[in-house]
Amino acid sequence: MNKIVRKEQFSEKVFLFEIEAPLIANSRKAGNFVIVRVGQKGERMPLTIAGADKNKGTITLVVQQVGLSSKKLCMLNEGDFVTDIVGPLGNPTHIEKFGTVVCAGGGLGVAPMLPIIQALKAAGNRVLSVMAGRSKDLIILEDKVRESSDEVIIMTDDGSYGEKGVVTVGIEKFIEQEHVDKVFAIGPPIMMKFSNLTAQKHNIPCEVSLNTIMVDGTGMCGACRLTIGGKTKFVCIDGPEFDGALVDWDEMFKRMGTFKKAELEEMEHFQEHLDANNADNTKSAKSAAKAEPIDNPTNDPIEVLNDRNAAWRDELRKSMKPKERTQIARVKMPELDPVYRATTRTEEVNIGLTKEMAMTEAKRCLDCAKPSCVEGCPVNINIPSFIKNIERGQFLAAAKVLKQTSALPAVCGRVCPQEKQCESKCIHLKMNEPAVAIGYLERFAADYERESGNISLPEIAPSNGIKIAVVGSGPAGLSFAGDMVKKGYDVYVFEALHEIGGVLKYGIPEFRLPNKIVDVEIENLSKMGVHFQTDVIVGKTISVEDLEKQGFKGIFVGSGAGLPNFMNIPGENAINIMSSNEYLTRVNLMDAANPTTDTPINLGKKVLVVGGGNTAMDSCRTAKRLGAEVTLVYRRSEQEMPARLEEVKHAKEEGINFLTLHNPIEYLADENGAVKAAVLQVMELGEPDASGRRSPVPVEGKTVTLDVDQVVVAVGVSPNPLVPKSIEGLELGRKNTIVVNEGMQSARSEIFAGGDIVRGGATVILAMGDGRRAAQNMDEYLKK
Repeated sequence: MNKIVRKEQFSEKVFLFEIEAPLIANSRKAGNFVIVRVGQKGERMPLTIAGADKNKGTITLVVQQVGLSSKKLCMLNEGDFVTDIVGPLGNPTHIEKFGTVVCAGGGLGVAPMLPIIQALKAAGNRVLSVMAGRSKDLIILEDKVRESSDEVIIMTDDGSYGEKGVVTVGIEKFIEQEHVDKVFAIGPPIMMKFSNLTAQKHNIPCEVSLNTIMVDGTGMCGACRLTIGGKTKFVCIDGPEFDGALVDWDEMFKRMGTFKKAELEEMEHFQEHLDANNADNTKSAKSAAKAEPIDNPTNDPIEVLNDRNAAWRDELRKSMKPKERTQIARVKMPELDPVYRATTRTEEVNIGLTKEMAMTEAKRCLDCAKPSCVEGCPVNINIPSFIKNIERGQFLAAAKVLKQTSALPAVCGRVCPQEKQCESKCIHLKMNEPAVAIGYLERFAADYERESGNISLPEIAPSNGIKIAVVGSGPAGLSFAGDMVKKGYDVYVFEALHEIGGVLKYGIPEFRLPNKIVDVEIENLSKMGVHFQTDVIVGKTISVEDLEKQGFKGIFVGSGAGLPNFMNIPGENAINIMSSNEYLTRVNLMDAANPTTDTPINLGKKVLVVGGGNTAMDSCRTAKRLGAEVTLVYRRSEQEMPARLEEVKHAKEEGINFLTLHNPIEYLADENGAVKAAVLQVMELGEPDASGRRSPVPVEGKTVTLDVDQVVVAVGVSPNPLVPKSIEGLELGRKNTIVVNEGMQSARSEIFAGGDIVRGGATVILAMGDGRRAAQNMDEYLKK
């Protein structure tokens, strides 16, 4: 897959690549694009598809060396492999019989224009094509264009080929020659702007492609947002083609310079990037530390480990009186020093419990006959059983109990809000004592097993030969996959990104959840028999109908909520105002702050983070680690913050400035279009809203202006419409959520869904609970 089968050089810096990508070749339409990544440290780079051959299973890309990533791609040769290609993406060009159309391609814009020309001609249009470039060397694909055009005009700036002049001269010639119904223009933004103005002068609609502004291309970052017709649109999701008359061209020109300085600096260190790309940069999935072996580890079956009436458990209860247990002080999690940890991105803040600390904390559990803590756990972990196994020193047995119901115990032990779930139901609270530290103990057991190397796998039922597809490899998808493979199903997980893990990889920083922890959990699922495939977007790369033809009997959609929300206030589209999704993805998934990786990032000195949830805390703590002076702005008081108390505590310890009861109402930009200040409205709390939190109300006439050079907007996410809108027959709810019944079953009986694509936004553990419930109900549905 992704093998280069043909490379052709058009000029010194322009190359054509024909690449094996059968799924994309089969599903691509005119106007679609792909995301390409070269090397394990490569940047995600959008490129428009210039052609495809279904029979050969290849796509054609035309690339110009303009920066680090494109230069790396152009250095590859026939027989080499491109690391990642995902697509097709974007809305295809609307093709119909318009009548007479002018298709104007400037420079490399001829490549994405070619399939549009071909499709328009096939639809019965009279096609008049204008090909333009600075010189003869930049006139590409002329023969192909002529094959599908009724007439062709070639314009070059220097007159070295065709006629001397710019593209608009050619457009004018055709308009003066005959009636034109529509103009299509693709090329440099300035060329598209003036092509549109030329068409407007004659009252002819002009379609332009804004693919040059895209960064990731999947809608998850919001970096390609532009003002179109007075409203903010995401080019990769809503486009990439728009009515040129509606585009705010000046805003686009400014936003295209977002990473110009960072990219120039990267090119100055091109050889270093090349060396890093060739080096072995794979990360070890196992911890270097090894847990000390346990004396006489138990061989008891899971039934005995879970049995409250087992002899070992009864003996354990009798060893201490309940009153003695309640008098034990709750354990405190050891942490890195705040001053030190605010300088390191990859070292985990919470160090973890020692064996002695874990066993002492486990003694606090009263082993209730009717454990209410289990009711508070969305995945119904047998909490008393795993804790009692820790108390008796059987740590591997504790991990085995956890893994019976949780696919990701080491993850949940770190990022789940236990204080609002299992721990909030702990009997200790009714006695005015702190709850048992269930989350800390869960983490301890999972970590101990991993570091010991004695990793157990849950019991797997014999294969039933039934294939199941999972869309998305986030918490919901992984939880569902783990339960279904245990039931004997043949499970395939399809992930749109180039790494498995979803939000666990791109959204949560390593100082809170190290990647090696996630990698081991995924490796365990692989050992259980789950198949993983990256770079596949179900509904785009491959359709649900294609999966059904391949024999898949059930599909679970856990594609998450990857579309960032913005506040729609003046100045919000200024340079260096980013969504938390983009900011954290660049730093976490793409490792942009590492000078040896290709993805650029602008490092702010005075960073403003907007929001009060865990993502806002992750963003401000990340910015602090990248050397910024950070202010967190939240429109309510600290008491109303939805973030975990531990995250708020850590952020404060690390020097984050909290500015509550303030809300941005406008951003001011400098002459280059970059943010320079934020105007904040002072707020006060009014009556409680539907969620029970007191609503923030503006204090009339009271504002504060802060000098900032970067803003991270962390005010929530919405489901990305890529997947739900591409599957026919689904009932969609607010903001493109998938509507499901209590059993997580959608309007299409074979399709189940869970996590953020259903909820709109939730915690890791709630998404996992959805996955478990979906697995149970799909199993029952398929057995019928």
